[in-house]
Order: sequence, then structure tokens, then C-alpha cells
Amino acid sequence: MQMHIALADSNPGDRKQMERLLSRESDKRVNTTGVFYIETFGSSGALLSTPIMYNVYFLDVTDEGNNAYDIALRLREKGVKAPIVFCVSSLDYREFEKIENTLFIDKPIRADELTKLMDDLIEDRKRKLIPTVEFRDNYESFYLEEDKIAYIEGIKYNVRVFLADGTQREANGFIDNIWKNIKTIGCFVPINNKTIVNSHYIERVSGLVCQMKDGTKLMINPLYKSRYKIEAAKK
Repeated sequence: MQMHIALADSNPGDRKQMERLLSRESDKRVNTTGVFYIETFGSSGALLSTPIMYNVYFLDVTDEGNNAYDIALRLREKGVKAPIVFCVSSLDYREFEKIENTLFIDKPIRADELTKLMDDLIEDRKRKLIPTVEFRDNYESFYLEEDKIAYIEGIKYNVRVFLADGTQREANGFIDNIWKNIKTIGCFVPINNKTIVNSHYIERVSGLVCQMKDGTKLMINPLYKSRYKIEAAKK
């Protein structure tokens, strides 16, 4: 299981040391739990402006008025739910008001403590892993749980994602490319050259009409009906 790790530390020496320790952890796991992809940041601005959402964040930024705790709050405001690990040095982040899904490790970082922490993070991720589909808009990548997507429609150079709760999201990309990314997920079925439906949200198929559970009626291209067996996918 690969993990994408963000490391933000305002101390260049500590940042380099932590990067080395994480790289060693990654090397040890090549043939077991999977490698780590580590990206380092020396400031909050660089981290908060990146469109990538990481699997875990290691933070120790001690800038006055913009420390690691402030960064963690802003990550949560952006919708980041991944674990945040506070690396405790001159600021004891344990004394701040608790933020959900945060952990602590003391500096100087001990290799054995980091190993245990990474073991725990990997096991926790395995337990909580929910299949998601990655999309990208003009500003960032975002991830939607596959069982919350009702259907996807192509609109020129973009796609519109219709969610089961009635909300919509728009993303960049052609519908054909979206299909290439999700066709291995068994619940998704293309019904024409611009529409992909989640078979779990099909109410019924009548002739060349696919009616979704919210009442929406989508037209089926007969070639797609024959090729992808919509009725079978619904079951």
C-alpha cells in the first residue's frame, strides 16, 4: 500500500533528518506494506497551496501566528481528513485544543518510535480505506467515494458529477478518460457516449430509458445496452 506523505518543518535540519528517516522506513517496506512518497515543505503557504491531498501529514512549523496547529486547522477547513502527526519540539502541540485524527511524536525523532507510528498509520488506513474516484478542477484534485456517485455526464471539455445526496461537482476532463479510470470498478456502467451511471442507483431500465432512483431519466444508446449489459450490472 503506497502512502503519500507531506512533511512541513520550518527547521531545515530537522526537515532533512525526518525526510531521511521516512525514506529509510520506505526502503524497509518495499516488499511488504509498500513504499512512501515524501514531499517536503518549508512553509505553510507551499503546503496549503498544493492541490495534492496526502495520506498523512507530519507538521512542525513554529512561525509565530502561523504554526503547525494553525496549518492543521486550515487543512481540516479544506476538507482534509487524513491523519496529522505533530512533531513536538519547541511547541508542545498536546497543549492545544484537540483536533480530530491527530497524533504526536517527540523530537528528536527516534527510529523505533517512527517505525511503530508508521505501522499504526498503515493498519488504520487499511481499516478505513474507502474506494474513491479522483477528479480535478481548476484548483485542486478532489476525491469522491464511489458509492456516493449516482452518475457522471460529459459536458464538452468537463464532466459533471451527480451525487446521491442531490449535490453536483464539476471536474476537468473528457468523459472517455473518466471511464478509463473507473471501468475496473464494477458498479459503473456507460449508457451512452457522454453518461456513466452507478448501477446501484438505477431504479429500472425500460426500453432505452434508464431511470435513476431520484427519478432522473437517462437515455441509453442501444449499442451500449448490448455491450455492457446494464440490467445485469444493476443486479
